[in-house]
Amino acid sequence: MSAEAAAAVDSYVDSSVLVVTLARSGAGNRLNPELLSALHRAIVGADEQPEVRAVLLRSDGPVFCHGMDLEALRVSGWDLKRIRETVEIYTDLLFNIHTSSRPVVAVVRGEVKAGGVGLASACDVVIGTTGASFEMAEVLFGIVPANVLPFLLGPRLTLQKARALVLTAKKVEAAEALRLGLLDELVEDAELEKKVKDTLKRLLAASPRALQAAKTLTGQIADVKFWSLLKLTRDALIDLLCRPETQKAIEGFLEGELPSWYERFKPQRPLTGKE
Repeated sequence: MSAEAAAAVDSYVDSSVLVVTLARSGAGNRLNPELLSALHRAIVGADEQPEVRAVLLRSDGPVFCHGMDLEALRVSGWDLKRIRETVEIYTDLLFNIHTSSRPVVAVVRGEVKAGGVGLASACDVVIGTTGASFEMAEVLFGIVPANVLPFLLGPRLTLQKARALVLTAKKVEAAEALRLGLLDELVEDAELEKKVKDTLKRLLAASPRALQAAKTLTGQIADVKFWSLLKLTRDALIDLLCRPETQKAIEGFLEGELPSWYERFKPQRPLTGKE
């Protein structure tokens, strides 16, 4: 593991729980190949450690994750190999979180954006505080949260709710996130430690084999073919990221500019039918 990756992800085992920390909250915990690879190794490694019974995924600050590191892709000159590597490692990571034989619990205290929504949604239990928020604004700069969708459509949201959130790029605050299913538990910040401990205590009281079977069976009953869906969405995202108009829009977004398709909305008449 490179020093950069090691600095981005910290992990240790405490009382049969693998605690994995995204350690760059101040920089948004942006998802680049180095961070993704380190996180992937930690998640896969949990299945290879008999002493690990559950995984806790958290951030070292309020921000959970702001999604893909678009600046790193721009600096690479939109190198196809770099784009493909980033998207493929992200795809593998989500799949391995979802299919891990260990239950994975995510703790969200602040902003979750774009690919970060997929990271949280792939987990088995998402516990948030009142400061948590979720946002998928990719359409504003020409892409789609493609690899996130398999973990939203059905597992957490209805098709229509997911579509509405993606199309409007709406920011969802904690209470609404709980109602929609983006959060499984919602507590005040002062109650978070107790809630997380209680959740892990319940998981450690259960049969590891039964927990694994429950994860497998729920997926089979739902008949969600995650890997085939992820391959489809992976390729769609790579295609979008390789388009010159998308790259130009992202570069403008990073510089604080508006994309060419942005149009100011100034209606002259009421829109609700009430003149």
